[in-house]
This record gives sequence, structure tokens and C-alpha cells, in this order.
Amino acid sequence: MYRPKQGTEQEQNVVYPERQRYLVAALPVLTVVFWAAAVVFVVLMAYYAFTGSVGTALSWATGVSLSIVTLTSGAITWIELRNNPLDDTERGEWTTRMLFYGLVCVISFIVAVLYLPALYFAP
Repeated sequence: MYRPKQGTEQEQNVVYPERQRYLVAALPVLTVVFWAAAVVFVVLMAYYAFTGSVGTALSWATGVSLSIVTLTSGAITWIELRNNPLDDTERGEWTTRMLFYGLVCVISFIVAVLYLPALYFAP
């Protein structure tokens, strides 16, 4: 267990209210962009499932929407983690919003790592 030496000050977390204000203002915008990209991604995947073939432009649109989903869900998770620090919780639990967007970020990142190189190197 870490115990600081006597007479030394512990490092304090510095809160910058202007940064916090920007993050709070960006959260609704990121949420709208996330849900729009997620809907576009699902619609493009459903279109591919029904038609069996899709053009190059729609393949790239799928890749771009998947990338936007990954980036925005990661940003939302990061903002939620900053707004609700784990030190302030009783046992370090995540809120449902943190958990949802965190899982979406991880899953979409794994899919993007598999999909985007295949899309780029496709003939």
C-alpha cells in the first residue's frame, strides 16, 4: 500500500471549469452524431443482407459510419468517465451509460480492425 512521506503534499486533481463546460456542451452533439452513424451503419448492413451485393461507395460509407460510431462512442465514454469519476462511487461501478458506450466502443473497434483493412485492400 502506498503511503506518502510525511511533510509532502499529495497531488491534487485540478478542475478546469472552462474545459468541463466544453465537454458538457459537446456531449449532446456527440450523442446525436453517434446515433445517426449507428442508424446509417445498421441500414447499410441490412441493405447488404437483403441485396447480397453492394457497390464500392456503399462499402466505404459503411466503413466511415463504423469509424464514426467507434470514435464517438469512445469520446462519450471518456466524457462520462470524466464527469463521474470512479473514486466518487461506492465500489467503483460504472453507470449504465458508461457501460453501454464503452462496450459499443470496444465491439465496434474490433469490427473496424477487421473490416477497414479488408475494405482498403479489396480489389
